[in-house]
Amino acid sequence: MSERPCYCEGVNQPLPSTPHIEWTEASGQRQQFPLLTDLAVIGRRADSDIVLSHHLISRRHAQIVREESRWVLVDLQSTHGTYVNGSPVERRSLVPNDRIQLGRNGVELLFLAHSEPQTILAAALLESPGVTPSVQRMADVLPARPGVHSDLEKIASLLDFHYFFGKEFSAEKTFHQILKSALQISGAERGFVLRRQTVGFCYALGLDGSGHTLLESDFRTSSSVVEQVTRTGEPVFMTQGISDNLAEQESIVAMNLRAIACLPLESFPDESAATITGILYLDSQKHMHSLSGLDQKLLTRLAGEAGNVLEKIQLIESLAEGRRIEQELAVAEETQRTLLPASLPLFPPFRITAFSRATRQLGGDFYDFIPVAGPALAGMLGDVSGKGIPAALLASLALGGLNMQFRALSTPAEVLTKINNLLFQKIPSNRFVTLFLFQLDASGKGEFLNAGHNPAYLFRAETGDLDEMPAGGLPLGMFEEAWYEPVPFELRPGDTLVVYSDGLTDAEDAAGKDFGEERLRSLILATAPRGAEELQATLLRELNEFTLGAAQNDDITFVLVENSAAPATIRNSSDAN
Repeated sequence: MSERPCYCEGVNQPLPSTPHIEWTEASGQRQQFPLLTDLAVIGRRADSDIVLSHHLISRRHAQIVREESRWVLVDLQSTHGTYVNGSPVERRSLVPNDRIQLGRNGVELLFLAHSEPQTILAAALLESPGVTPSVQRMADVLPARPGVHSDLEKIASLLDFHYFFGKEFSAEKTFHQILKSALQISGAERGFVLRRQTVGFCYALGLDGSGHTLLESDFRTSSSVVEQVTRTGEPVFMTQGISDNLAEQESIVAMNLRAIACLPLESFPDESAATITGILYLDSQKHMHSLSGLDQKLLTRLAGEAGNVLEKIQLIESLAEGRRIEQELAVAEETQRTLLPASLPLFPPFRITAFSRATRQLGGDFYDFIPVAGPALAGMLGDVSGKGIPAALLASLALGGLNMQFRALSTPAEVLTKINNLLFQKIPSNRFVTLFLFQLDASGKGEFLNAGHNPAYLFRAETGDLDEMPAGGLPLGMFEEAWYEPVPFELRPGDTLVVYSDGLTDAEDAAGKDFGEERLRSLILATAPRGAEELQATLLRELNEFTLGAAQNDDITFVLVENSAAPATIRNSSDAN
C-alpha cells in the first residue's frame, strides 16, 4: 500500500483564490491543502499544519511562510532534504506550479496560487487566446449591440470590480460593487447577496436597478429558487420568463416576478466538495436581458468573487474570535500562574529551586509547597493527563483540593486518599492526575508518596550515587478506592532531591529523539555536587541545546531540593571535581 498524506481529503476542483499545496495520488485524485495562515508547517507530527505519513518525511520537515507578497519554503533541517523543481533548497521563494519534493524521490507537492485580482485580463475570462489585454483593442473584437450594454462594458465592469477589490477590502462596498455589476449585466430590477446562517440565508446587501441600497425590510426572494440552487449547487438563469414548474410558486406569484437569476456563492474548505456560503440573487417584474454565454460567465465569475468575499469575512471573523479566545486564555494563564507559588519557601537548611513551562498557554503541570506542623515542609509536583484548558482546569482543582486537605488532615497518605476520592467524583473517567508528594522536617528526615508519577531521583553527596525513588500507587482520580503507602527517606547534608514531570525526559530534538532518562541521570551525577541552582541552570541549558527550538510535546516541570548543610569537606571536594 502506498503512503499518502493523511491531513484531510481534498477535492478535484478549479484553482481556488487561496494559495494551495496540492498532492496527486497514483489514482490521479488531487488532495489540496489551503494556506490559510502566514505560516504552515509540513511534517509527520500530528501538530503539523499539513501532516504527511511518508517514511522520508521528518517530524517537522519544512514550513511555508508568507513574507509580504510572496511565499517562502524553508527546510527545517530535515533528514532527507527538501527540493524544488529537482534542486535541493534550504530557503526558496515559491512561484505558481513549483514542484516541492520532501526527500529525494519522496512525496511531491505542487504550489498553486492565483495572480493578483487586478491582473486578471478579459482574455482569461473569455478563455480565448485571440483577445488582447488592451481595452481599446477589445472594443474592436467585441462591438456594442443596440439596446443593451456592450460586451466590452460588461468586461470593463468586471475589471473595475477586480481593481476595486484588489485596492481596498470592505465587505459592504465590495458586495455593492458586485451587485452593481450583476444588475448592469443582467438588466434585473433588484439584486441581493444572501449569507448562509445556521438555518437558511440572511440578508447581506441589496440594490435596486438604479444602484440604490435596498433595506433589509425590502428583502424578499423566491424561496423555491433559492432552495433549488442550494440543493443542486447549479445556477438558475430564467431571464425571459419563469419555467412552468416554478411559475406557480406562491412567492413568485406574490411578487409578480417575470425573470430570476440565482447563483450559489461557494468556498472550498478542506472537504470533499464545495460549500455554499451564500447566494447571488437577481429578479425582475419584467424580462431581463437575454443572457449570452459571456453574460453567464461574467455573472458566474461575479458569484465566485462574492464567494471569496464571504470566505474572507469568515476568516476575519475567525481571526477576531481567535483574538478573543487568546485574550481569555491570557487571563486564564495569569490566573493559573497565581495558583503556583509566588516565591519559593525558606526552610533552612534546604535550598529549593523550581521550574515550569507549559507546552501551550495553559498547562497541566503544577507544583506547590505547604508548611505543616512539626515544623515540616510538604512539597508536591503533579501532572494532569491531557493539555490545554481541560488540563489547566483539572490542575487547578487538584491543587486547590490538596491545599485544603493538608490544612484539615494530619498525614500525606490521608490527604492523597481524600483527593483521589474527590477527583474520582468530579472528573471524567478518561482523566487522571499523577503526583509525587514528599514531606521533610528540619533534620532532613521525611517520607514520600508516589501516585502513578515517574520516579524521582536522590543524589547522595557522600557516595556520589543516585538513588531512584520508584513509582508506587495509582494515579489520582482513576479508581474510586485507592490507598497510598508512605516510603521513608532522608535528605542528608549535601544531598539533592530531583522531582520532575515526564515532559523533561520526553522532550525531543529536531529528529524526534527523546532527551531521555540516561541523559538526565548523567547531568544530575555531574552537576548536583555543585548545588541545586547550578543543577537547574545546567538542565535548562542542556535542554535548550538539545531541542534546538523544536516544538514542545508536553509541559516541562521540575523541583530541586538541596540540603545545603553539607560539611565543608564534601563541598570543597565536589567543587574540585
